[in-house]
Amino acid sequence: MMIDLVAFDLDGTILDAEGRLAASAAATLEELIVRGIPIASVTGRSILRIQHPFEPHPTLARALYMAGYNGSVILGPGEGAEREVLHEERLDEESFAQIVEYGRAEGLNLMYCLFERTDAGIAEEYRHVRPIDHLEALRGPGMVLDVDLYVRCQSGELGVPPKLMLEVDPARREQHIADIKALCGDRVYIAWAIPDRVEFMRRGVNKGVALRTLTERIGGSTDRVLAVGDADNDLPLLRAAGTGVFLG
Repeated sequence: MMIDLVAFDLDGTILDAEGRLAASAAATLEELIVRGIPIASVTGRSILRIQHPFEPHPTLARALYMAGYNGSVILGPGEGAEREVLHEERLDEESFAQIVEYGRAEGLNLMYCLFERTDAGIAEEYRHVRPIDHLEALRGPGMVLDVDLYVRCQSGELGVPPKLMLEVDPARREQHIADIKALCGDRVYIAWAIPDRVEFMRRGVNKGVALRTLTERIGGSTDRVLAVGDADNDLPLLRAAGTGVFLG
């Protein structure tokens, strides 16, 4: 079968337990590049955190299409500032304000995903109100402790991001999700991959939409896409692909 694109999640899919690109995965991806088949990471990670495990493999890093924040931001291949932003979605202002207000009232740890395109390249940070348990689960650069984060969001100092996260007690996760749905309705897409992190993106954003957008940009067909993932937030990706592989 002819393949137009191979798309994959990172954590739990092609990375090992230490967050490194598995040798077998690197060899397979390099073979795909030699064969002229585009490769794309479609993940909840930021762009910087997508790039991090590929740093020891510069050929792969340059060839990689990247869809970060569960598909809110899509970048083309290249290095640094030469990467083109192919697609970008941010939360709407009302939902952003409501989620921030809810998180503050509930005493939850807010994580703000800063993403800006500059002349020098991509500026990104994961800002969080309190220290995060098991910070190694969010591997890569760009973690910033900001005890005044709620104030910065509510004062307008920080604008609307592509993604917000709340750190929650997994036992209460579904209740928090229900509360946010009651506040924001269908204006937000809610997902989770790590049990104590709930992620919020704009309505219409998910990995499946990102895959269709990316496939269209490269002139391919989703019927000829192979996608691999392992978590709840990967299901839209796998359903959108002609062949979806779930690593359960």
